[in-house]
Amino acid sequence: MTHIDDANLTQRVAVRGDAILTSPRWNKGTAFSIDERTAFGLTGRLPFRVNTLDEQCDRAYDQLEAREEPLRKNTFLQSLKDQNWAEAISNYSHLFRRSEGLYLTFPTQDSMEADFLEQTKGRQIDLVVCSDAEQILGIGDQGVGGIGVSAQCTRPRHPVGLILEIRSPQPKRPSIREAESAGSPARVLTCRRLLAGVNPAKALSVTLDVGTDNEELLNDHLYVGWPRKRVRGEEYNQFIDKFVQLVRKYHPHSLLHFEDFGVTNAKRLLDKYRDKHAVFNDDVYVTVLASANRR
Repeated sequence: MTHIDDANLTQRVAVRGDAILTSPRWNKGTAFSIDERTAFGLTGRLPFRVNTLDEQCDRAYDQLEAREEPLRKNTFLQSLKDQNWAEAISNYSHLFRRSEGLYLTFPTQDSMEADFLEQTKGRQIDLVVCSDAEQILGIGDQGVGGIGVSAQCTRPRHPVGLILEIRSPQPKRPSIREAESAGSPARVLTCRRLLAGVNPAKALSVTLDVGTDNEELLNDHLYVGWPRKRVRGEEYNQFIDKFVQLVRKYHPHSLLHFEDFGVTNAKRLLDKYRDKHAVFNDDVYVTVLASANRR
C-alpha cells in the first residue's frame, strides 16, 4: 500500500519492483519511504537517500532551467548522459529520474541478499559490473553516482575487444592509442568492447554505496546516496565480500567486473577473488597493457 498525501487516501497497489518504478501513476522516485521500499521490493532498486517530492521538483526544475532552447527543455537524462559522460556522473543526484541498476548500501546490508534476489531471480546473469565509485577517472569520488559507470558498461556497443587479444595464444598488443583510450572518460566503454556479444538483459549493474569522501556531495541536500564518510577497513572488506559471495552463490558462471575502485582496493580485490571467481578490472589490466606497449 502507498499513501497519497494530497488526497489523504491509502491505495492498494498490485505491482512491485520494476513495475512500480516504470508506472507513471505510482512511481515516486526517491520519495518512497524506507517502509514503502521494503514493501514494494525497492530497497535495492533505489539509492539510499529519501527525497521529498518537493526536493525532486527542485531537481527537475534545475534540469529544465539548464536548457535554454525550448526544444532542449524537453530532453531527458539519457540524452544528456550520451552527450557528456563526466558531467552526467558528477551531477547524478541532480539528474536522477529513475533506477539504473542495483543499489546496495552499507547501512541496509542486512537485506542485501533479499535485495539482490529481487532483481535477479529468474534471470540468467552473465555479467555483473559493480563500482564503489571511489576513483572515477578525471572526476574522482562520486559516491552513488558510480551506478552510471556500471550501467554504461552493461549497455551493448563497440563490438570486438581487447579481451580477445588477451586470451589469444599469441596476443597482439593493442596500440598505445587504443590502450590509452581505455584510460580516458571513454574507458567506461571498455567493458562493452571487451565483452562483445553479452546480452544486456543478462547483465547487472551494481553500485556498492559505502559512503563518499566528496564534501560537495555530502553537503548537497539533493544527493541521493548514503551521506556519510566512506567506510574503510574490515567493515568495508566484509561488505564487499558479502556481495561477491552472493554473485558466486547465485551466478557462479558470471563474469564479475570491478569498475572504478580506489587504488588501495582495485588490485587487492582482484587478487583476492581471481582464484575463486571469474573477475576483471579494466583499471588494472589496461594499465598493464599500456605499460607493456611502451617497452
